Amino acid sequence: MSFERRRPSVPRVGAVDWERLARSRWTIAGVMVLITYFVGYWIAVGVLFPPSEDPTDTPFVPMPDFAGLTLAQASDRLAGAGLVPRVQARLRHPTAPPEVVLAQSPLPGQLARPGSEVGLTLSDGPPTRTIPQVDGLATAQAAELLRAMGFEVEIRREASGGRAGVRGTDPDAGTSLTLPARVVLLVSEGAPIVQVPDLRGRHVDDVQSLLEDAGLQLGAVRYQPDAAEAPGRVISHTPTAGFDVRGGGFVSVLVAGEPPDSIDAPPEDPGGEGRG
Repeated sequence: MSFERRRPSVPRVGAVDWERLARSRWTIAGVMVLITYFVGYWIAVGVLFPPSEDPTDTPFVPMPDFAGLTLAQASDRLAGAGLVPRVQARLRHPTAPPEVVLAQSPLPGQLARPGSEVGLTLSDGPPTRTIPQVDGLATAQAAELLRAMGFEVEIRREASGGRAGVRGTDPDAGTSLTLPARVVLLVSEGAPIVQVPDLRGRHVDDVQSLLEDAGLQLGAVRYQPDAAEAPGRVISHTPTAGFDVRGGGFVSVLVAGEPPDSIDAPPEDPGGEGRG
């Protein structure tokens, strides 16, 4: 059995190692590709298309309570917090003065981003009403109309010589009032109540002046020819003596004797009795 020793291969001087050279070129090419990629990514991300700010990174502002502040005061506080005021509504309010904040959106304590709008509802002040003309209406009707308009009504009854019923208001009709407000309804009860005097036995010519002194008027005058009383004397009257009658009312009388031929010729007194 024979053994043969192999000699190690020795590269020849001047020979090119193409395999190693190829591996080196691919390595260099890969490195250049990676460098180009990272340089392009940096240019794209850092220069051409910078990342937008993440809104979730923006700090939120807690919403203050603006109720009771004036619009100017609320605007100053909003500006200090980086928020923008916006008047979203105006409402009439019975107690809040004009330009005072009644409500807001967002609500107090909620969070908002800087630059957000805050809606404010402002007071337009108390409502106003103009007193209507109620003269001549029934008391209940006039009071109902005034209450329906938002007024508080006080009824003040007064005796007067005029016609009974509503004669006006205090303040006068046409006056504008800020609610709540009270209007006094002036109601005339007509003339005061008086008692009918006793006219029996008095001469008919004296009756009118007697009634006028009592605040009354002479009504119908009728005659009774067959009466036992002296002609021209009052037999009876309606209403009767002592009856309560509103001033200016009428009293009718029944007179003994024949009616006179004319107003200017009063009936004679055949009995010769004196008047009164």
